Order: sequence, then C-alpha cells, then structure tokens
Amino acid sequence: MVRPIHPVSVWLIWLLLSARLPSTRAQEGGRVKVAEGEYQVALEGDFGIGPIETEIFHFREEWTLWQSAVGGYELEGVRMFESPLGSPDENRFMAKLTHSFELLEVQEFAPLAFRATSGPLHCTFLPQELRCEAGAKEQAQAVDVRVPMDRPYGLLWPLSPFSLAGLTHITANAARPSPIQVVQLEEISDVIPVLPIRSDGVIRSLGRSQVAFTVSGKSWYPNMYELKANPVRKMQIWTSPEGLLLAAERPGWPKTRIALVRFKQFVELKQSP
Repeated sequence: MVRPIHPVSVWLIWLLLSARLPSTRAQEGGRVKVAEGEYQVALEGDFGIGPIETEIFHFREEWTLWQSAVGGYELEGVRMFESPLGSPDENRFMAKLTHSFELLEVQEFAPLAFRATSGPLHCTFLPQELRCEAGAKEQAQAVDVRVPMDRPYGLLWPLSPFSLAGLTHITANAARPSPIQVVQLEEISDVIPVLPIRSDGVIRSLGRSQVAFTVSGKSWYPNMYELKANPVRKMQIWTSPEGLLLAAERPGWPKTRIALVRFKQFVELKQSP
C-alpha cells in the first residue's frame, strides 16, 4: 500500500529545491571575474626589449580581469622578466579600464630605480593629460609627472598590452589613419627619476582578418590595425571583436611579437562599440 506524502513533507521538499544555489561565477567584493590569461614576448635572437641599458628579457604577463561593481573593468596582474639577462624579477600591477579596454588608471608596485623609498607609481589617463605620481616618506623623494596630451594616447613603456589594445578603439570606425600619441616612461637618474617621452604617430584599421587566432581552445577572427610611431616605427596589432589584444608584432629585425598564449573566460566580454 502506497502511503500519501504528508503536506508538510511536500512543503519541505519544495523549499529545498527552490533554495537559491551559489553562483558558479567567481565573485569577490561585489565584482565578477571575467577572464584570466597570459601574454608573452618572442624575439628573433636573444635580445631584450625596452630602453637601452635597462632592457628586459623573457617577458611574460599574467593577468586577471574583473567586472567592477561600479562599471568598467579592473585588472590585476604580474609581469615576469629578467633584467639584466639571467636575473629574474617580477612586478605586480593593477589597472582600471573601460569596457572598450581603454586605460583609465594604472598602478605599478615596483619601486622606482632612483626613488627606492617611493611608490607605488600611480598614473591617471586624463583626456588631455597623463599624470603620474608616487608618494614617499620624505617629500623630496616624491614623484609628480604631468604630460600634456593633445591627441588620443596610450602607454608604450612600461610594456602594456592593454594600453596597446585601447589605442585601436580610436580608429575602430575611421576610414583613414587617426592621429595618436604614445608615451614612454623612462627612469633616468636621481635628478630625473621618471622622464616621459611623447611621440606622435598614426593608427589605421586594416579590416577583419580571414585567419582565425586560436588560444586555449577559443578562436576569434581578429580586427587588424597598423600603428606608426617612434620608437616602434611600425607595428601591426590584432584584437578580438571585444577589443582584447590578441597579438602585436613589429616587423623588421629583430622581429618582436607579443601574443596572448593562455586564456580562460568566465563570463562574456562586453562587445566593443
């Protein structure tokens, strides 16, 4: 004989089944993990990249991208390299970006070469000014750099794959080359701890590639761009439709290429306008 289920038991079963399960998305402090990945630089020959006498070798950048609780993206990562050759080092960084991967702020935690007690270096990318500051216990050791900008711009050094990606948004719908500026922040001496070097250039769209770019099992048909500016002279850039940098390559010798070599996505990236 089949015994009927008591109404209270039915209610308890319904309550258990309808209880909200924990989200499978990684969350932390109101933000959601979007993706994580790694960039690597490859060169012909065992050469370094960057300013002379401060070159870095065997560069890798691991990063995690978060959807901010207040909009836009937050980026956390670490850059690993050798400088000089054979001496491993790593630098942690954080950044804020728009959904088009345009850089808004970046914070570098490595101590400055000529201001060991200062830091971290915090740069803000304002529409007409790049502002970089590093506090210190002694005011004389503090750094305050302000660079007026009269074109859309991006950071070329320290090496910043996400800043390169942000430059491509400038010309996404342009029929001809768009004027831009790139900035290098070089550490020169105790007198000039951070020297900004600004260069004019242009960037133009080359259309959509017919060859897929695949990494970690995910494929894109990249948007292609050509950047012309000192000191890189000419560089080709490939981005995903959302604006994520897939690769950037400087032809000539030594041929230099930075590329996304590892990628894992947790939620959909915002589509670049």
